[in-house]
Amino acid sequence: MSKEMLHARSHDDLNAETPGMPRIGVWQLLGHSRGRDAIAEAYAWSIATWCEPEAAPFVPALGLDYPAFLHLLGSLFPHFSPPEDWLEAQRQVVGRGGPLDEFKDLVALLLEHRAVNDESHCRMAHLVAAGCMGSDHLWQDLGLPRRQALSDLFSRYFPALAAKNSGDMKWKKFLYRLLCERDGYIACSRPSCAGCADYAKCFGPEE
Repeated sequence: MSKEMLHARSHDDLNAETPGMPRIGVWQLLGHSRGRDAIAEAYAWSIATWCEPEAAPFVPALGLDYPAFLHLLGSLFPHFSPPEDWLEAQRQVVGRGGPLDEFKDLVALLLEHRAVNDESHCRMAHLVAAGCMGSDHLWQDLGLPRRQALSDLFSRYFPALAAKNSGDMKWKKFLYRLLCERDGYIACSRPSCAGCADYAKCFGPEE
């Protein structure tokens, strides 16, 4: 795992065990991965973070159906044997409340703009939507080493969204703005981003 990725987040207890439920750690997953790249690290980070039953929010199976999640684990981390109770918890359906209210809408938005209608792009839509449940910048909540890695991910898997984000708006802001526009809500009362007092909140650096 890259040094930048480790410094991107401050979850010191990521690999700790949660009482009553064995915790799945990033290193534990990556130790059983087929290869080490930014995508594998993002999946390892997200599974360890959002698929933890004691997490808030808990995103079971990254929102995938249970067989698809098992296939994801087997394809990316083929020698990993998770505890049975952790696996059983992944059978749950993503709930509602707080950030989870938008989870399914985000998945639908991403699927609408995927480059190819295949399994890897479906998985990526769920991965990105799970990252949107966090409170940091999206690239950080996905465990990516830097923001450019996230922009590269969108260019590869969701090129239509990458093209729409021509102003390089922060990705969470951009995705939620699209959801608002799709549902007929006014995301911002300003007629133009130029000169807006909140410009830095939408377009500033993400460090």
